[in-house]
Amino acid sequence: MIFEQLNSGACKTYLVASELTKDAILVDPILQNSNEYLNLLKQRGLKLRYILDTHVHADHLSGAAALADQTGADYVMHKNSVAKCANVRVDDGHTLQIGDVTVTLLHTPGHTKDSVSVLVGDKLLTGDFLFLGEGGAGRTDLPGGDSGDHWDALQKLANLPDRLWIHPGHDYHARERSTLGEERTKNDRLARRTRTEYIQWLAGFKLGASDWMVKVIQANYSCTRDPNAVEIPCEGNTCEVKASPAQGGAVREIACESLAKLLTTNRPDLILDVRNPDEYTGELGHIDGARLLPLPDLAARAAEINEFKNKSIITICKMGGRSAKAAQTLAGLGFGDVRSMTGGMARWKSLNMPVVK
Repeated sequence: MIFEQLNSGACKTYLVASELTKDAILVDPILQNSNEYLNLLKQRGLKLRYILDTHVHADHLSGAAALADQTGADYVMHKNSVAKCANVRVDDGHTLQIGDVTVTLLHTPGHTKDSVSVLVGDKLLTGDFLFLGEGGAGRTDLPGGDSGDHWDALQKLANLPDRLWIHPGHDYHARERSTLGEERTKNDRLARRTRTEYIQWLAGFKLGASDWMVKVIQANYSCTRDPNAVEIPCEGNTCEVKASPAQGGAVREIACESLAKLLTTNRPDLILDVRNPDEYTGELGHIDGARLLPLPDLAARAAEINEFKNKSIITICKMGGRSAKAAQTLAGLGFGDVRSMTGGMARWKSLNMPVVK
């Protein structure tokens, strides 16, 4: 069997082919790299039989439709997918034959309703269902995401062996693979939790989709062939939750009570609320003087707060998850004095601290 990862960046595309028959499948191709894939197939003398997207992507444009047009290969997606041009629809346990290589598809929803993982030989291509180590897994707060579905899907890993190689759809930390055994010890998504506990745990990490991500999803729904259909900013770990940036260490924290005292004695230079606009103006209100900059837009708009790069910043969200991610992001961008308020506005309100609505 031929098996290769073809991209240099965080988004991964996998080539699986039969050495015997030269039949091949591409998993999660990127539209802007389509010509490179075609050249590689030609150089290797490989015949592309299938193109598979593990789900409808939110952070990059799929090359599947364009490649299907140019090669005549079948475009494969889960039956729940709303992508218009996929002509082969699969469900849990479906197999594809690539010459003498058998590819088995597992329905692993949660990040999206149509997410599948690809089992081939001793390898599991997980798409955004499972990342590596502290990367956790793909977000469950984008359109079609569901934390309960994700917990259910994770249970399908229970009977798979520790030696199975995990190859994710993204990795933002220059890693290529891990084993399922390693992930069982290092990945928080595989820690023992009940379904209810898991849903509650992920509730603190709901980030909300940026406008550009919604446009990418729509473009992939409609099977765009235009690599310039959506302007995609460099926004860091867009599909990952609870991940550390390449730079920066542990998140510094501040309790609600401590921040309340600072507001009357030595007010921080910037209180940065990273919730969505409707939350900022909603039931919990916001701290007087807090500046709104939603987490999904933070990396792309960080220049707007460059004046605070060497000043004190407190990040705030609803429960503390997003503010911790924001603090990590800012630390990775060179902001020196950043702390995340633990408990978020939910705890702030429970302590009857003053808010603006």
